[in-house]
Amino acid sequence: MDQLEIGRIIQQRRVSLSLNQEDLAEMTGITTKTIYLIENGKGNPSFSTLSRLLEVLGLDMTIQVKMIS
Repeated sequence: MDQLEIGRIIQQRRVSLSLNQEDLAEMTGITTKTIYLIENGKGNPSFSTLSRLLEVLGLDMTIQVKMIS
């Protein structure tokens, strides 16, 4: 999963909850600029930032590991 895909998932969930970026920023303590960058695949959020976003949005973080043999 790349940054753009993660950003799209976050944006889709935010919109489905009828939140704008300002609402999400207030709920998470993350700036609207950072949320904008993440949603557009231009930001590289820290684990802490991503965790806060996912928690507030009610999303689950799943790590997929590909085994190469």
